[in-house]
Amino acid sequence: MGFLDAKRTEPDNHPAKGRSNRMAAIAIGLIGFCLVAGPAISDSIASEQGAATTSGSSATAALDYLAKELQGREGLIWTGHTNPDTDSLGASLLAAFLHGGQSGLPGPLNPESRFALDQCNADEPEVIADFSGRPVALVDFNQSTQLPPGIDPDLIAAIIDHHAIGGSPLNLPDVISIEIRPWGSTATILADQAKMLGIEFPAALACVGLAAILSDTINLTSPTTTDYDRTYAHELAQQAGIDDFNEFAGRMLLAKSDLSGFSAEDIVMLDYKDFDFGGQKVGIGVAETLTGQELIDRRYELKSAIEALKRKRGLDHLIFAIVDTRDQKSYLLWGDDADRDIVLAAFGGAVADDMLVADGVVSRKRQIGPAIQRAVENAKSD
Repeated sequence: MGFLDAKRTEPDNHPAKGRSNRMAAIAIGLIGFCLVAGPAISDSIASEQGAATTSGSSATAALDYLAKELQGREGLIWTGHTNPDTDSLGASLLAAFLHGGQSGLPGPLNPESRFALDQCNADEPEVIADFSGRPVALVDFNQSTQLPPGIDPDLIAAIIDHHAIGGSPLNLPDVISIEIRPWGSTATILADQAKMLGIEFPAALACVGLAAILSDTINLTSPTTTDYDRTYAHELAQQAGIDDFNEFAGRMLLAKSDLSGFSAEDIVMLDYKDFDFGGQKVGIGVAETLTGQELIDRRYELKSAIEALKRKRGLDHLIFAIVDTRDQKSYLLWGDDADRDIVLAAFGGAVADDMLVADGVVSRKRQIGPAIQRAVENAKSD
């Protein structure tokens, strides 16, 4: 029996028994968001991270609305963006456990996510090729360019995310509950919700949640990392019975780094997202690795794959980054001169060996994506 089948003890303030006024507020709007600090952690941290505390009454009202939205949604599926990663996997599992429904994957797992499930002794969610006609709640994204196939916006019940509302947000026909916090991972938000609801995750699920946080924050070293991520990484490690999560994170990164059996096209697409920057279709793929030289040695193979994928997907730009997590730098690759110019405009420096090295750049969310967005939008306005 997997953790999703485990019986849980639900206190009086569990969402199924009435929402707690200690819960962080969930913004209610057509396309809205709130940057909130869960009262489970001190207000000083909330101030440091630029978040806002909310009153108990507003939190209760927001959670009552979420409960109403989820009530009666038979067959609700919590899912993440196309090309699932460890955070979208973990967040979907945490959300399903806390709020009801089930986790569903829009595609196969990458090596790191499969390692996490195996190490945590957790059940793998169903892969759903087509979400047509199925009610869903979304985690870890809010962009229409990353929506799994078949999802009907009329059937989206909620969004929980940690990304900026970018150039192509979901166009929703109705008011739903949307919660976005500027934290290092979506799993951290769900861990905060669980603490405020007085719920402790089963060990296997806590382990997957920990893996999600460590993955998205590169073991708490990424510039996206907040004190919330650090706090809940330690708490989930305790719940999971993991004494040394640094060792766990190291093994997880090694599993992610082993791409020797993958084609160049598969490597580009393993951790890939589509964006709309200033009306331009832009794809950004990253490969976080402890063994960067192995991919650098394959750069011409990768550049050919980038060029072919750009044509195949009808993109205006496609950039790929080899993120060296050991040395904290990225090696930017492109397929044609137009994308080389975007990379130069985004990061400066000079091209050497048909790539550009960006020291200290390791985060697509905080560094790579915003830099490319500015370069694309500035090029369009020139």
